[in-house]
Amino acid sequence: MKHQNPIYSIPELADKWQKGTITTEEKAYYEQWYASFNDEELFVAHPTAESQDQLAARLYTKVMHRIDRDEQKPLKMISWSKWYSIAAVLLLMLGGLLVYNRLFEADQVISPGKNTAVLKLSDGKLITLSDQKNGVVIDATKLTYSDGTELNGADEHLGHATAMTVTTPMGGTYQISLPDGSKVWLNAASSLTFPSNFDGQRDRRVEVKGEAYFEISKAYVKQGGHEKRQAFVVVTNKQEIEVLGTHFNVKNYEDEPGVRTTLLEGSIKVSAGAERKIIVPGQQAFSNGAGIEVSSVNVSDVVAWKDGNFQFNDENIENVMRAISRWYDVDIVFKGAITREKFGGTISRSKPIAEVLASLEETGYVKFKIEGRRVIIMP
Repeated sequence: MKHQNPIYSIPELADKWQKGTITTEEKAYYEQWYASFNDEELFVAHPTAESQDQLAARLYTKVMHRIDRDEQKPLKMISWSKWYSIAAVLLLMLGGLLVYNRLFEADQVISPGKNTAVLKLSDGKLITLSDQKNGVVIDATKLTYSDGTELNGADEHLGHATAMTVTTPMGGTYQISLPDGSKVWLNAASSLTFPSNFDGQRDRRVEVKGEAYFEISKAYVKQGGHEKRQAFVVVTNKQEIEVLGTHFNVKNYEDEPGVRTTLLEGSIKVSAGAERKIIVPGQQAFSNGAGIEVSSVNVSDVVAWKDGNFQFNDENIENVMRAISRWYDVDIVFKGAITREKFGGTISRSKPIAEVLASLEETGYVKFKIEGRRVIIMP
């Protein structure tokens, strides 16, 4: 991960080039990077793919191949400064390999998160949801996984509106399809409490802790012989969000400074105490118990987790490490002065934690040490 937000991932472009799937724009960016000898975006491959000696030899060959190309150009000498830059690139590449290998050796027991959650029924019964499935569907008469496979043991609770809760642990994520057709994605260490159906209720009311992304379906309820839109209400510890049909993200972790509600589509009303605010797509409402602040944000940064990525834009190291802690289920310890630098970039959440930490170390502002399931951050 770079200190500045990269446009593309160099290793992914290299892989696309080899597979023949690279676009013209991506190819041009890769060629520009190669020509500039800019190694800041270099990601060292997982050591299981090849030995350290093989990787070092491949990086050396790459640099020497460039030297050969320069030597073949007529009437052009390679200056000593050019040789120094080539040596520096090679040393940085090998240094990156050593950093990654050091972290990887301590990372053998730390795996990325996965699809895993627990469904709690109104009588307290717990059902562990399959980690081979990515979602559960709450229907008026039955429970199934998103692929249609039946979920046994809970159907008797669906006849009336009883409370259910889906909870993800640290390192877990899951999708819930609610009885009205609305969809909810839960991030790690989160929970969603909801009724088994919304029939006859004035509004569709759920409670969220942690982080969740919502795609709300429109619904109607009969009142006085007429049909009226049935509002969908999300309750958090510091906000109440009312919607009719829209896409939005709610971040409500206890260790965060406040609740953040970010709108992607539609319109929502956010309430905190006596204050009410209407926000539009591209805006975020923040509340910490002292009113509501509304600001414009890059929504792709906010919901990148749903698509399987860490995506940071000028984030401090505390925010970055909180996200890493939840996904890899590790404890975070800061030793020494905490850097005030901001971090940006995108990396897949499926990567080993060693690769994520190594990319942060490449900025030169932090160093990491892994001890069991504890990550120590040092200046």
